[in-house]
Amino acid sequence: MSEFFYDGQIKRVLTQFMRIMSSFSYKDAKGQLVRIPVRYGDMNRQVASIMKKNSENTIPSAPFIACYIKDLKFDRPRLQDPTFVSKVNIRERAFDAAGNEYMNTQGANYTVERIMPTPYTITFAADIWTTNTDQKLQIFEQLAVLFTPSLELQTTDNYIDWTSLSVLEMSDQGSFSSRQIPQGTEQDIDIMNMIFTSPIWITPPAKVKKLGIITKIISNIFVVPTGTVASLEDVYGDAIFGEPDATVVITPGNFDLLVLDNTAKLVGPEVHDGIINIGDVENNISWLRVLDLYPGQFRAGLSQLRLAKDDGSEIVAYISLDPTDESRMMLNFDNDTRPSDTVIAGRSTIDAIINPETFNPSTTVAGTRYLILENINEFHDQPGYSGPVAWKNDDTSDFVAHANDIIEWDGTAWSVVFNSALITDITYITNSYTNVQYKWDQGSWSKSFEGIYDKRLWRLIL
Repeated sequence: MSEFFYDGQIKRVLTQFMRIMSSFSYKDAKGQLVRIPVRYGDMNRQVASIMKKNSENTIPSAPFIACYIKDLKFDRPRLQDPTFVSKVNIRERAFDAAGNEYMNTQGANYTVERIMPTPYTITFAADIWTTNTDQKLQIFEQLAVLFTPSLELQTTDNYIDWTSLSVLEMSDQGSFSSRQIPQGTEQDIDIMNMIFTSPIWITPPAKVKKLGIITKIISNIFVVPTGTVASLEDVYGDAIFGEPDATVVITPGNFDLLVLDNTAKLVGPEVHDGIINIGDVENNISWLRVLDLYPGQFRAGLSQLRLAKDDGSEIVAYISLDPTDESRMMLNFDNDTRPSDTVIAGRSTIDAIINPETFNPSTTVAGTRYLILENINEFHDQPGYSGPVAWKNDDTSDFVAHANDIIEWDGTAWSVVFNSALITDITYITNSYTNVQYKWDQGSWSKSFEGIYDKRLWRLIL
């Protein structure tokens, strides 16, 4: 097998540098904007001879910018462990060649092993050729405000390329002019030189492994599996579901589940119980540890996570793995499966969640309901107290409410329709603006589906 490889990494950095230099123009004597061409300075001798028409009497056109590599040095302070190998698991979406579109099913799986790159510092030079001082000053002013003192540089759009991002810094003003004063009889084109540096990495080839014949480990004959394949009855019991259910499901074994902000994370018993009783404490448990143990194919956007509710039904969420964090499963809830809202004084929704200390309800229309996060007129019983004008009724009386209450405006006065100090029953409401459902339980509001679910109260359907 050949040991030769070439990926044009330095060439890509040089190309990006020249693209940055190619975005400038100057205004000529007629007031018209003229784009300044950019050339690679270290040109081939034959090309240079052709451009000069094989004559020493040809004067190069100007203005233009010549870019070239001035220096390339090994950057030892940035050197890291040369034996380190980073492994990234890639799961592609299946592609339908006939329909020329991606499908909502899993395609090929890859493992990419990235080897530690070698650090270098590259120095670029930009020679700015101009015919007069005004041209030079126009170009310099545009460059001077662009680099303060650096710009971000991106060589590729491949998200697993850990060397694609760098910075380009204007490190030195080489020379403002190449002419001598007094100039004498020569009429050389004036050249201004500017120096730029960028820390880069030279990356060796990565090893890409495609999962072929063996796609999943179903079980290990030496270790008792951490999960089981069972029926719904085996998972939750007849006490919850009554008659046996023939649906094949996956139970999570030793993992509880933390659901927060439309994401789900696996929680080991040692974290949930507050004591270390199984292995070491793990803060970020990869979902692949569960998905790769069981039969069935995970399908992003189609596979389901189901959370058991108190009444025996389930909240259904369609799942997809976070491409940047294997410990996070993204959830898209089916709103038809969430708990029914509680009717409060004829309604089961609110219009917004507000902080009454910063919110001005002056434009509120009759029938509007708010869930408030802070007290309103907390000190109303103090002698001489007069509350903020924004929360006065039309008769100038002060309205009083407490944090977590739900309040309503009837057109002339405010009223409390949900008194958080008196209600202890579990209550569900929906924010009609965001369509997010909230749950009142044990003296606080939270999203209705959020919390830690015991390993017996959640399951996957692949």
